[in-house]
Amino acid sequence: MSISLVDHATELSDSLTAQPTHATGDLMLCHAYRDGATGAPTKPSGWVTLYTVAASTGSYMVAYKYAQSNADTFGTWTNASHLTATVWRGAANTIVFPNDKIIAGTVFTTMNWGAQTAGTLAENAEDIALFAYGVNRNTTNNLAQTLGALTNLFDEGNGSTFQACGKYQLARSTIWASTSITLATSSLYRTVMLILIEQTVYGIGGSSAARMVNINGGADQ
Repeated sequence: MSISLVDHATELSDSLTAQPTHATGDLMLCHAYRDGATGAPTKPSGWVTLYTVAASTGSYMVAYKYAQSNADTFGTWTNASHLTATVWRGAANTIVFPNDKIIAGTVFTTMNWGAQTAGTLAENAEDIALFAYGVNRNTTNNLAQTLGALTNLFDEGNGSTFQACGKYQLARSTIWASTSITLATSSLYRTVMLILIEQTVYGIGGSSAARMVNINGGADQ
């Protein structure tokens, strides 16, 4: 079985001009960044928050939901300066979910995605994928550099205060070790690495989970 990156979209705004392609049960991920202000963007209803950070120089939120049809939208993320939308799909009778997250951030000349905790590789998962997101408050650094075995998905910014990047790897089979890219200019950065797991489930239909499941606890939606 395998996880696939179905589609993605980015926008220098709080909403997307065009919605990424998706089908019922696909995992929809959103990274919403707010530049130069304390307080993470406000998510639309129906999304589960994975992580938020709030700082005067920049704040962001990572959240997810499962598509209920092929016409779901990512909605409006109030106060967001930049949106990163990705859609992930597993094989039939599986669910893809964010199993772990690795957070880093400081002011330095390297931009680091920290190490996965030893002993947390999901050895019995059907498949594992990685998605790395990063933002730095500089417009001249090269964020399109290679990060381990990951593939560059995008590297863009607003041309005046920040850049954001996305990188991913499918069919991951080993634990993620701390890895960095070098910045020409020291700047504040934030990074998050999501570890996506595909797992077989029973009693669902479609290409993946047709229900919205709250992986972080609480009732299913």
